[in-house]
Amino acid sequence: MRCAFSWATRPAANGRELGDLAGGDIACAVAAPNAVRLLIGDVMGHDSRAAQTAAEVTRAFRRLAAYPDPLQVVAARLHAFVADHADGEEFVTAQFISIPNGDGADAQIVCCGHPPPLLLRGGRVTALDALPPSPPLGLLDMGGYSPHADLLGARAGDSVLLYTDGVSEAYDGHGRPYPLAERAAALSGRARPGERREEATECLPELLRDDLLDHVGGDLRDDATLLYLRFTDAQAECPATVATRAL
Repeated sequence: MRCAFSWATRPAANGRELGDLAGGDIACAVAAPNAVRLLIGDVMGHDSRAAQTAAEVTRAFRRLAAYPDPLQVVAARLHAFVADHADGEEFVTAQFISIPNGDGADAQIVCCGHPPPLLLRGGRVTALDALPPSPPLGLLDMGGYSPHADLLGARAGDSVLLYTDGVSEAYDGHGRPYPLAERAAALSGRARPGERREEATECLPELLRDDLLDHVGGDLRDDATLLYLRFTDAQAECPATVATRAL
C-alpha cells in the first residue's frame, strides 16, 4: 500500500497581524529508515510564544523521528522535550502517524490529546475516536500515562483527514461549529466541471479551505491546519508526495 499526503495551514487573523506565519499549529513529515513519520499538533495558546514553541517542537520532531525507533518512543521523547522546555506552562496536543515503506506493514498512529482523525471510505466519513488516547505532550507525567501506538486501520482506497481544533471549532455568525465530517463527505465526491471524481478527492484540502472560510465569513479566530492522507494499492501511480497549501 502506498500513501500520498498533503496539508494546508492558516494562522488566525490576529496571528497574521503579529506576523506569525505558522501560528501555534504544527504539520511536519520526516523520512525515517523504514517509514515516513508525520506529526500534526497544536500548541496551547495563539500568541508569538505559541508560534515559537511550535517551531521548536517541529525541529525536535524532525530530529527524533529520523531514527528507526518505534512510534510510541518518538512520542515519549517529544513529550520529554516539551516538558523540559515548557516548565509546566505549555502543552501540545499531537497525533503521530507512521507509514511504512514496505507493502506488508500497516500504518500506525499515536494520539496525544488531539481531536480524532476522520476516515473516508466509500463516500462515508467515520471518526476514529476508538483509538486509545493519552494526555497532550507536556502533561503525560501528571497521569502516569505512556504513549501507545495502534493501527491506523486505513486500507487501499481510503483517505484519512487529520486536523486541529481551529478547523472543527471554527464558528459561524450564529455560533455553529464547522461540520467537518459532514462537509468532508460531501466535498470528497464533488467534481468541478471537467474534473474526475479522483481529482476532486485529491483536492479535498483546497475544497475544505474554501468551505471553511465561507463558513466563518473570511477570517479565522484560531490557527487551523488540515493533514490529508490518501492510500492506494502498491501498484497504483500514487507517490508519497507532500504538498503544502495556505488554508
